[in-house]
Amino acid sequence: MDYEAIAREYHENGFGVVPGFFSSEELAEVDRQLGRYLQESLSDLEPGEAYYEDGGGGAVRCVFRINQRSGYFAGLMRNPRLIALVEALYPGAAAEADGVMLIDKAPYATYEFPYHQDNAYQFWNPAEAVAVTLALDEANDDNGTIVCLKGSHRAPILPHQPSGVTGASLGLLEKPDLSRYPEVPLDLKPGDLSLHHVNVIHRTGPNRTAEHRRNLGFAYHSSRARRDREAHARYQGHLGRINTSIRQADQGA
Repeated sequence: MDYEAIAREYHENGFGVVPGFFSSEELAEVDRQLGRYLQESLSDLEPGEAYYEDGGGGAVRCVFRINQRSGYFAGLMRNPRLIALVEALYPGAAAEADGVMLIDKAPYATYEFPYHQDNAYQFWNPAEAVAVTLALDEANDDNGTIVCLKGSHRAPILPHQPSGVTGASLGLLEKPDLSRYPEVPLDLKPGDLSLHHVNVIHRTGPNRTAEHRRNLGFAYHSSRARRDREAHARYQGHLGRINTSIRQADQGA
């Protein structure tokens, strides 16, 4: 695998795709372990660790911090090939693994995750951090794949506001300039990876198909990056209020 070429594309565009990173056998084991996790652990999760369709009465939409309750997923996020890939993006620094999450866009889901930048709530400086997405199902524009704005990782962190969407805390206050930063859908086959920079503007659309669109998200930062802990603590408090208001809206309160 040409890690240098992957890194060049990533730094030029703010994102990249790595086809066939996980074999079908590896992917089958990930799928099996995920099914086991959802069966055994969902009832034990704390508020904010999982979100569901229809205000809690439907299918799982997002599950966060899977690695904290699963030795398998804690090990998977430290997979040597994943670590080597991230370290190729930021030479001279060690890759630090932050967590694993599941996003499951259900059939015919109409919601969209609005344009946002991850570093609006992660607060890494320097912004040496990346979201690595493993496709468990095919992902394309029809079923709500990640859409990145090419070159937008060079932009500053723009003003954000509460998104009002379950599972997505913030969205941009104003629509970005698509003439300057064109949209690129990250189409994936099962086992492919996508990478997007913590500052890149991105969104996902609705799922217009009869199939689920699932992916695992791995968060990493380089050992040079430092988190603004005060800003992050303020965001966590703000997040609690956002989630409460979303739950009340979902329940018709």
